[in-house]
Amino acid sequence: MLDEVGAYVSTPSGRSMRPMIRGDRDNILVEKPAGRLKKFDVALYERKDGTDVLHRVVRVRENDYAMRGDNCDYTEYGITDEDLIGVMTGFWRGDRFIPVTNRRYRLYVRFNYATYPLRWLRLKTWKLLRRIGSHIPPLRWLWHKLRRH
Repeated sequence: MLDEVGAYVSTPSGRSMRPMIRGDRDNILVEKPAGRLKKFDVALYERKDGTDVLHRVVRVRENDYAMRGDNCDYTEYGITDEDLIGVMTGFWRGDRFIPVTNRRYRLYVRFNYATYPLRWLRLKTWKLLRRIGSHIPPLRWLWHKLRRH
């Protein structure tokens, strides 16, 4: 589609780009990249296992990119220009189209990037609590047990 028309509209699924892109609700506009991507571009690329991923460029390196979803606690390295399918140029939130040149969008991107260490800590803490919680009796059972005494 990108080769024929030059643009592609899709509804992504998943949670990796939340809160900016809400999976199965928002639509994205993807176009062919014009040259190398820049930091903070949102790229659609294909992983080695064949899955398509929409993540943000967090670092441009000489031969590849480092990518991370806005709602992820990990960074993927080694994404090359050959892996790229396209770059997001905007998205629809309901009826409203928001281009990546929008001032509020650009402020969101910078804020999101600056607060990544806090989000990383929150996500890791939540995963740890879930892991610990899986080794103790279910909380509902514990609550009922305590209420009886």
